[in-house]
Amino acid sequence: MNFSEALKETVSKVDGAVAAMIIASDGISVEEYVSEKLIDLAGLGAEASAMIRDIGYAAENLGLGEAREFSIISDTCGIIMRKINNDYYLALVIKPEGNYGKGRFVLKNMVPKIEDEF
Repeated sequence: MNFSEALKETVSKVDGAVAAMIIASDGISVEEYVSEKLIDLAGLGAEASAMIRDIGYAAENLGLGEAREFSIISDTCGIIMRKINNDYYLALVIKPEGNYGKGRFVLKNMVPKIEDEF
């Protein structure tokens, strides 16, 4: 499965999902799929590296082990990010009324389908 197909499938399976992207831990976008623009994905990529680093430090400092998934829910949208490996994350952007539980489930199941490509 190529990345473009995987991202499109991810968005199509979640009610309210509007975009998905693969982001390197340095914030560079590898691939994006957008059905409706709610936020600037380039900005998300740029901010992602700081979020990934900070959440990793927090999880470590709390003795939680490795952070594999995190989310930000705001008035505009929700963003769920799931770790693919140490260098890449899969992100899903969902409208406020979207199905966040299904989004988490779909990301969890999509990562094994694409992780061998990295």
